[in-house]
Amino acid sequence: MRSRALFSTLAGTAGFALALAAPLPASAHVELDATSTVPGQMSVLTFAVGHGCAGSATTALTIGFPAEVPTVTPTVKPGWDIAEEKTDAGTTVTYTAQTPLDDGLRDTVEVSALLPLDGRPGDVLAFPTLQTCVEGSTDWSEVADGGTEPQHPAPTLTLSAAETLTASAAETEQAAAPAEEPVDRTARFLGAGALLAAVVAVVVLTVTLRRTSGARG
Repeated sequence: MRSRALFSTLAGTAGFALALAAPLPASAHVELDATSTVPGQMSVLTFAVGHGCAGSATTALTIGFPAEVPTVTPTVKPGWDIAEEKTDAGTTVTYTAQTPLDDGLRDTVEVSALLPLDGRPGDVLAFPTLQTCVEGSTDWSEVADGGTEPQHPAPTLTLSAAETLTASAAETEQAAAPAEEPVDRTARFLGAGALLAAVVAVVVLTVTLRRTSGARG
């Protein structure tokens, strides 16, 4: 009985360890980072992929930009070819790898985009991304609904309000600014006095010279 109990315990522990070690499909996704999330501002969007399609190497990323994003400019990426297509529904940018990106290796592509001019803080922008691999593909286009993480989530960006300086921050910046040098009134007074004395001395010397010359004449 003890042997069976011990065997069951060991088997359960091993199963739990294998479950932790096994890769979770939901954890795989295309990452998105942005230099700005403020409506109406230019932002550099960085899309990162670090996995293939069920282990198969990645050959292309096709990223969809909604029509609310009026300006899209792909950044040149060594080792990747770029194709761009504009329609009424938005813009599609495709990065094709000149050499397939092996599963487990991470790489990024960047696109400069003008965020929606009429966007509001809290609005969520989705950028559906099709990951094409040597074998198969994965369509990262699902948007979370009701707080449930989808199996193939689309890269998303949440708009935010522009940053404003608080009163304390403004005071801190003002304190950090170089202070103006105080005016030394005493030095100015002494300098003016010295200049006046010099002028008087010149006048006295001039008058004295003229009198001396007149007396000799």
